[in-house]
Amino acid sequence: MLNKSLIGVFFITFIYLLAIFLKQPLEYVFNLPLLPLSLLSLILGIFFFNIFSLSSNIVEGREYIKKNILQLAIVLLGIKISLTQLWRVSIESIFVIIITIISIFLTYFFIKKICPTKKGVSKLLAIGTSICGVTAIMASSTILKSKDQDVAVAVLIVVLWGSIAVLIYPFFVELFFLTDLAKGIFLGVSIHDTSQVLAAAMVHSDLHSNQKTLEIATITKIIRNLFLLALIPILIVFNKSSKNNKNKSQSIFVKIFNSIPLFVVGFILFATFRSIMDLYFFDNEKWIQFLILLEKLISILFGLALTALGASIDLRKIFNQGYVAILIGMTFSFVSLVSVTFLIFILGLNVL
Repeated sequence: MLNKSLIGVFFITFIYLLAIFLKQPLEYVFNLPLLPLSLLSLILGIFFFNIFSLSSNIVEGREYIKKNILQLAIVLLGIKISLTQLWRVSIESIFVIIITIISIFLTYFFIKKICPTKKGVSKLLAIGTSICGVTAIMASSTILKSKDQDVAVAVLIVVLWGSIAVLIYPFFVELFFLTDLAKGIFLGVSIHDTSQVLAAAMVHSDLHSNQKTLEIATITKIIRNLFLLALIPILIVFNKSSKNNKNKSQSIFVKIFNSIPLFVVGFILFATFRSIMDLYFFDNEKWIQFLILLEKLISILFGLALTALGASIDLRKIFNQGYVAILIGMTFSFVSLVSVTFLIFILGLNVL
């Protein structure tokens, strides 16, 4: 797989290096105090893959980086986070996640009544918006026996609104929220796909030299991803087609097990490793130097992944889906934004 994808890997790397090269000249030309490298990488990825027609090997390389390199970056990010921090953010964010999911599904039931012809794609969009974007759509579509067209449309719309959030929300959180906790939880809950959450958090981190928001957004998104464990059995139980399943209990457990993203497990293991190492080597110079080097590696991996993310956004396909599906996706995204913002203020998460 990697051998066939090498050309694409090199091409994505070239775009990322081009972003590094162009960063300072563009800051000077446009009189910007700071142009986030992560945002520039994302934009260049979108530009190259929408302007030029590229080979299948390049596309394979793009997908390899988008999936595997991003997951590796998330796993390594776990070593920067202690179990204490993981637990504290979990307690603070879980109520926000649950209420936001409920709000989106209540909106789905309303949309289903006023637009019954789009029931299939609306359901997938509700799942993708509320839990973990494309991963949730793909996992649930097999259980729901969704039409291929509905799956394709839902994926494209989630990518569209999640990508718009990546470009807007890093600036939005700085205007509306005071604490790193509020900013991180907002980014982790209101943006759809894992890659998009990390993209927005990286842009914010580049803008404000603040790793805390990135760490909190990552933890929040990891917790949100784990809601797939609840979603899969609920869909199996309530989906009529599951009644024909002769080995129902086994099917549920197998699907639950398969729905756990491996990078989530890796992230938690590395956070555990960090906590153990801090007990014995907290002030050790070599351990501190190792963490600094690891932070630079993580930044590079995220940069490559964000370039690949931008390169996977096909603007023509998205805008060919028709306005109804786009508006439905926008509605779910808006409900998510309002719910999370309201809950952050109500729960006092924005208090310094």
